[in-house]
Amino acid sequence: MVPMKYKGLGFERYDSDAYNKEAVATMKGLVAETEKGAFVYGPPGTGKSMLVAVFANEKEKAGTDTLFLTAAELFSETLGAANETARIKFCEKAESAPCLVLDDLDAAHLNQEAGETLIGLLKVREGKKLQTIVASKFPLADVPAKTEGVGEELHEMLKDLSAHVVLK
Repeated sequence: MVPMKYKGLGFERYDSDAYNKEAVATMKGLVAETEKGAFVYGPPGTGKSMLVAVFANEKEKAGTDTLFLTAAELFSETLGAANETARIKFCEKAESAPCLVLDDLDAAHLNQEAGETLIGLLKVREGKKLQTIVASKFPLADVPAKTEGVGEELHEMLKDLSAHVVLK
């Protein structure tokens, strides 16, 4: 679910400055897409969370079921859920949502288990040709160093997302 502070906001309310016009234009273009995804990167405070939340709102307005999660939510539900049935249902939802927006990839510590979970999710979604948007405050080039054991494979999966959006 999109954070309450961004609920209902559209691109008309997203304050893009001269540095981020291209990033906003790219995300606007992805609203009409069903398969193309994006890796959204920017340092803290550049508006990544707001941009991907606005994107999710616009996808919903366009009639596409969209699942918005933070990385911490994804990993707590897939790795830490005590109830196996609830964990399986959550995984199925994340694997089959027509559009998945994963915010704050950096917020969770990407240990090997979390990295493997994310790789598995990305592979399933890629195989089903479902749109996936991933936002992070560390650049794509830093993924291998940030992810224990599976960094190179995760880097390749994220690199394969169609668009690479950089906020400044």
